[in-house]
Amino acid sequence: MSLPLPPGAPSGGRIDEWVASDGRRLRFRTVSADREQTRILYFHGIESHGTWFLPAAAELAHLGISSVLFDRRGSGLNRDDHPGDTAGADRLLADARELRALLSPTPPHFVGLSWGGKYALAAALDQPRGLRSISLITPGLAAQVDLSIAAKLRLLTSLAFGGQARIKVPITPEMFTLTPSYLEFIRSDPGRLSKVSARFLWASRRLDRLVKDRIAKLALPVLLVLAEQETIVDNEGILRVLSLVPQAQMTVLRYPEARHSVQFDQRDTLVSDLADFLHRTPA
Repeated sequence: MSLPLPPGAPSGGRIDEWVASDGRRLRFRTVSADREQTRILYFHGIESHGTWFLPAAAELAHLGISSVLFDRRGSGLNRDDHPGDTAGADRLLADARELRALLSPTPPHFVGLSWGGKYALAAALDQPRGLRSISLITPGLAAQVDLSIAAKLRLLTSLAFGGQARIKVPITPEMFTLTPSYLEFIRSDPGRLSKVSARFLWASRRLDRLVKDRIAKLALPVLLVLAEQETIVDNEGILRVLSLVPQAQMTVLRYPEARHSVQFDQRDTLVSDLADFLHRTPA
């Protein structure tokens, strides 16, 4: 699938491919800095894919920061025949480990936005060695939205038969942004997922459990960005999840006028704040 670029993205970056340990060919984008000082590995949200971060990645590149935009299997470049699906949490974590090994020896910083914040944090807790920091942007660690009772019953029933049922994600485009150009991009994006598999949602619950069980062991510098006009995630719930992380490790920034997709509406501010955090993080 050829994916359109969001407003403000000068290019789609370079697309590379690797073969995962289960034999699946997976692709990712790289936006390279001319004079790379550091590199981030970016994890996208439940409905989105790596292209949604391209405008920010282009600006980061001017500041010496290269971005590897990791499209989760079932999404974006790796949508294929099973959109919104995954074999389980272990497979998601293995993909993150294997891509990190491919990018070695450059020690990456993790950046996760929305549901990708949960994925990035779980992957960091799964394999912290060699990471330098983690940035959580409006992360999906606690939610305001929820499945309907009917959808939950369908999910549970499907899990007994392999978990392939398609479950509608309870998010509308207006929850991401009200900026007309980005709202139109999101509405018309053919790669946006409106449904995911039951077993993907079960894998997401397992990532929640991993985060809860291990968060007290997190020893990385953390940048947390919250949008005050948030309608998707629960800011206070996120802070409760992260309450066991020592305050000295955390930088918390609140964007008063922002909705969920700060990489669109507050791009310049986000890029400046993210670059400042990354450049201040010890090697």
